[in-house]
Amino acid sequence: MTFINSIKLFCSNWDKVLKLFLYYLFVLCVTLLLLLPVFITFSEIFKNNLQIFDVTTNYLTVFHSSFGVYLHNVFSVILNIVEEAFSANQGLTVYAFLVMFLFLPFLFNIGKYVFCEMLYGYMANKSKVSFFSALFKTLNKSVLYALAKTCYDIIFMTIITTSVFAIGLVESVNFQTYFLPLCVFLILIVLFTLNKISTTGWAPAIIIFGVSVDKGYRRGIKVISRRFFKTLLVNFLAYLVFFLFTYIAGVYSLVITIPIITALLCTFDMITFFTCQGMRYYINNKIIMTPKKLEEVDSFKKAKYII
Repeated sequence: MTFINSIKLFCSNWDKVLKLFLYYLFVLCVTLLLLLPVFITFSEIFKNNLQIFDVTTNYLTVFHSSFGVYLHNVFSVILNIVEEAFSANQGLTVYAFLVMFLFLPFLFNIGKYVFCEMLYGYMANKSKVSFFSALFKTLNKSVLYALAKTCYDIIFMTIITTSVFAIGLVESVNFQTYFLPLCVFLILIVLFTLNKISTTGWAPAIIIFGVSVDKGYRRGIKVISRRFFKTLLVNFLAYLVFFLFTYIAGVYSLVITIPIITALLCTFDMITFFTCQGMRYYINNKIIMTPKKLEEVDSFKKAKYII
């Protein structure tokens, strides 16, 4: 029911989703502009390594028996590009990594926080707040949240990247053909799901309770733990569909799918948090939800041991 309500809230707030999409598009353009010196300097390295195959993929490659070998080649080429770029210009390579894995996620996380703030206004009293108004209103909190969330994500991304490349660079052709796509697929889904479930209540807790970033994380964990397995399952299924679609449609589809999956999971986060707190909220103009207070259930469970 929570996931269905999330879809309804998502559909009734298309204007907010569009604003998030435009914000992400702007951030992506700024990032590409910052990376322009990298593309120019390392153009020969990119050209020499990428000319042997098309990295977009499509449904024919995915379901072909050689897709595992193709994936292995992708990982090998990426590693070669990084090694050659680092050897050619260490400073510029480090700069590229900072832009892609610090600057870009930082701005993306600000967008997530602002989107949750806009959803909160709608869910609480159907108020409509513009994206820029919410951005400037919450700038101090959103920046701190984005910094903390980005650092948190870097830890997970390091684990994910290490795991994927360790599997992807295995030289066995039989492993590449029969097991590599499935292993990479499962690693991505499981680790991204674990990352998401541990931060599901973070932004909602800060916004709804008005607490600091560190208290918001602790309080978010406590609240979401009341519906831990349901939340875990929905996040798992969402990433399953997301990565399956990306496998089939190709990496360029991420320009569309990332804003959509981000917005959908943000609506799910907010509704889950409201539900766990027993807070009344609007889904659309006609539907108002009044969930049962799970805090009262917690208190009853503790009280029965005293009685």
